Amino acid sequence: EISLGLVGSEMCIRDSDMDTLLSLPLNYLLFIDMEKSRPISVAFDDIRHKPDIINHLEYRFINDDLGMVISFTQMGSKLFHTGQPYRTKEGRIIRVLQGTGRISINLIEYEASARKIIIIPDNALIELLEISPDYDFQIIMPARNFLPALPGSILSETYTGNGIVLSFNEKEWTQTEMFFTLLWNILHSSPYRRETVQHLIISLLYNLKYTYEQTRTATPLRLSRQEEIFRRFIALVNEHSKQERSVDFYAGKLCLTPHYLSTVIREASGQTVMQWINQSVILEAKVLLKHSNLLIFQISDELTFPNPSFFSKFFKRITGMTPAEYQRTQ
Repeated sequence: EISLGLVGSEMCIRDSDMDTLLSLPLNYLLFIDMEKSRPISVAFDDIRHKPDIINHLEYRFINDDLGMVISFTQMGSKLFHTGQPYRTKEGRIIRVLQGTGRISINLIEYEASARKIIIIPDNALIELLEISPDYDFQIIMPARNFLPALPGSILSETYTGNGIVLSFNEKEWTQTEMFFTLLWNILHSSPYRRETVQHLIISLLYNLKYTYEQTRTATPLRLSRQEEIFRRFIALVNEHSKQERSVDFYAGKLCLTPHYLSTVIREASGQTVMQWINQSVILEAKVLLKHSNLLIFQISDELTFPNPSFFSKFFKRITGMTPAEYQRTQ
């Protein structure tokens, strides 16, 4: 059996085009503790030339085409932290080897435990909420223009193009292991076999697509009207919350009255429309505070607050600390 995790999106004006996961950007941002005045992000090229942040380089491969880690645990580097959101500039294919965990992708929480593959597109807002001490995973990160363009999209969720979380039975899980192992071995072959690597990743994605579509056929996803509205609302919040924070705006986008939208969102999620919007804004603020060179007054402008004082009060009301205090946290 295969279980899915899906996220929703806007529909009343047009269906959101599904993002292709065959064109994934590089610039993989990884986290380390750095000076408080600097953002705690490291790009792909930085990792190549800073071996001190990784204990065992033999467990990762990086070149201009892609990056791959065969075991984050054995690589021995704390390149990310729980409770710190970040926005991906790249897509990724993650294969969870062991342990239990929870991850938030564009405000929606997923179980990210052993025997799951997570497909995350570029520009997603990610937060690792919780992982067990034994947590380990593999990851493939192709550059945006590395994989050839193919018609249609692979593994983009129907409503949002937000990616998918899949879990597998033993036979199917073994098949994914074969793909990852073969790719890892080919990457370490000499000379570098670029076309072989390209087509192996494409084959992996098509195999996952086949599995996904077979599951959709066997157990069609039937959303209630409330669930459908909620998913489309969340997609709109992810897209517009930096500029738009009124119930009227989102109700208009969904062709609903503000009262009806408020009622549906509370019944579907247990939270109000404004709570979801505020949560999205706070996550965006945390990303900018930790992972950019912007000053607090610039972040206030980026998030369209009337002034830095208003932004600071809003941030403290939600998080219990000022933006400056959050920047200083580890």
